[in-house]
Amino acid sequence: MKANALKFLFTGICLLPGAVLAEAEAVPAREASAPAVQDSTAAEGGIDKCEQEPNPDRFPERVQSGVHELSCRAFRWFDGLFGDSHDFVEEDLGGKMSLGLSWNEFEGTGGRIRYRVRTDLPNFSSRWDAFFGRVDEDAYVSDTETIEESRFRRGISDNNESEWLLGLGYRNRSASGDGWDYSVGIRLRTPPRPYVKARYQKHFQLQPRLDLTFRQTVFWRDGTGYGTTSYVDSSQELGRADIFRYELIGTLSEATEELSWYGGHTWYHQLGHRKGLALRTFLRGDTGSAVTLHEYGFELIYRRQVARDWLFLNIGPTLTWPRELPEQVREASLGFSAQIEFEFGNQRD
Repeated sequence: MKANALKFLFTGICLLPGAVLAEAEAVPAREASAPAVQDSTAAEGGIDKCEQEPNPDRFPERVQSGVHELSCRAFRWFDGLFGDSHDFVEEDLGGKMSLGLSWNEFEGTGGRIRYRVRTDLPNFSSRWDAFFGRVDEDAYVSDTETIEESRFRRGISDNNESEWLLGLGYRNRSASGDGWDYSVGIRLRTPPRPYVKARYQKHFQLQPRLDLTFRQTVFWRDGTGYGTTSYVDSSQELGRADIFRYELIGTLSEATEELSWYGGHTWYHQLGHRKGLALRTFLRGDTGSAVTLHEYGFELIYRRQVARDWLFLNIGPTLTWPRELPEQVREASLGFSAQIEFEFGNQRD
């Protein structure tokens, strides 16, 4: 499959998350190194790899390096709480941050900030890594960030505020990405709310240019109880510049006692080395709701690198037909969104 083209076109729009995230590679074991490496490096005048030296005349570099340095120093300090028998490998840290603004006729104007970073913790464990981010709590825990990311641009939002989450993840996958991963974490707000989730993923190569991915996630969160999400994704390469992608997602939770579902088809077209288009057709709803079909429609996203290989712009219009309540009339809702996104470190979500 044209994995590189798919990753370049919409790394932050259509993650097989994520996503989380997320969240798809094993953390290798490391051999012990000399203690107090960080202090001795600084004492000898060595380069602190958590520090970046941006061009002082370039605002994007100053922002990227500032976010990277704060993230790196915070996780290095946290890992140091468990000892110093292993050096904290700064190159393993990576993340991304995005700022977006959207408008549509159904809900009006909305803004959003997303931030996430992931790194290994060699002094804590060779198989666990750490995650910290400002994300949609429901979507992250239930493994439905694909829907949440797209929902930001359309008619009906979930009206959930972003939350700061801190978690630990354990990967037990093969080189192909098949297998289990586990994560535990907590919401960093009063009252704190812990969560636990386990995810199994299996990849099938049906034909040379057609693959299928199945993912099952089981989760629990304090205050909402248990739930499970089933995810089926199929990608088909058509020529050198086009990919078709089909997604089916269903979530059943103890809190709602109903099945939330989503189906979508996306056509990716690469316009060049630095830019591409995606046209998505979708529909979504809830089986137990008074309005079982909440929304359907189209969205067009233009994505391109902006001057740097780590800076991306996503813009485009939407045309949807939303309806939340039985008394509402389903009418067309035009919309438009813009999002700027930058990566730092060894981005891998």
